Amino acid sequence: MKRKITFRKSVLIIFFGLQVIGILVGKFTDARFFCWAPYDQFSFYEINVSIDGHELSEHEIIQRYRMGKKGRNNRNIHNVISKVRQYEETYSNEKNVIVELSYEINGQRQGTWIWPQDQVISK
Repeated sequence: MKRKITFRKSVLIIFFGLQVIGILVGKFTDARFFCWAPYDQFSFYEINVSIDGHELSEHEIIQRYRMGKKGRNNRNIHNVISKVRQYEETYSNEKNVIVELSYEINGQRQGTWIWPQDQVISK
């Protein structure tokens, strides 16, 4: 006796298959936009920006990146890094921009991300 896969069963198989793929992607990458638990980290950060030797004020950083100089993010720290990177790659016209983003994840792991080198230095 052959069982027929109905439309409802095929939709359920596809739905749960996509969930498993999302979990696996989140396990092995820093971007967790489509995972079940993308908000599993508390990241505290501080952004310092200088353009041609001029340190930007908190107000200037808010205008530039749409986030505060110091803050907390419930997502992975790479979400903050990707916002700053995207701004610098897309909108920044300045040549001598140096960004230092210091962070702490879950009160333990610390590091600094530096632009334009686009590298993370773990502490």
